This record gives sequence, C-alpha cells and structure tokens, in this order.
Amino acid sequence: MEQNVFLYDGDCDFCSGLASKLSGLSLDKDIKFVSFRDLSSQDLKELHPSLEPKLVAGNVQLISGNMRYPGFFAVRKLSHSLKGWRWVSPLLYLPLIPLLGMFFMSLLKSIRSKV
Repeated sequence: MEQNVFLYDGDCDFCSGLASKLSGLSLDKDIKFVSFRDLSSQDLKELHPSLEPKLVAGNVQLISGNMRYPGFFAVRKLSHSLKGWRWVSPLLYLPLIPLLGMFFMSLLKSIRSKV
C-alpha cells in the first residue's frame, strides 16, 4: 500500500470536495487521495498501526512514511506542495495558528453535513 496517502471520508460531500480540491492543487503526485471507506480495517492498519475506521471518520489523515498527521496537521503538511498556496505554509507554523486551525477544522467537522 502507498505510504503517502491522504485519507478522507468518501461519504461526506464536504470531505470529498476538500480532497478533490487538494488533489487538483497538489504538485506532489506521489500523494494518493483515498476514501477510507474504500479500505478495510486491515488496509488501514497496514498504512499506520494507529488507524481505525472510527478515528479516520472523525478527521482527514495524511500518512507520510511512518508518520500520521490528523486534521489541521494533515492540511498543513500538504500545504507545502499546493499550487498557489505554498507561500502560506510558513504562516501555518506560527504560534497559536495550530490552535486556531484545530478549532476551525473542528467547526467544519461539526457543520460539514450542512456545508
């Protein structure tokens, strides 16, 4: 299985739209965008030992090598290779930005069915 995988919830229109947009902007063609719904529990464990369907259903995940980046941190890690957005990447590492990013992602998660 690929070791550079962006996992999202394929049953969520917002998540699928986000993954589609990020896939189109990504300059790193080694990253595979996959709905976790298309994978078995065993496939998830092969990607990263801590992955399980319940965990992935709550947040997008980026698996890069043996590292797992959930939610905001997945988008932040991916931002380094996004066409037109690469200049924003350093700003995402400023103090308090991760807290705001996690809050924003949590807010999006709570309203994603309405978006």
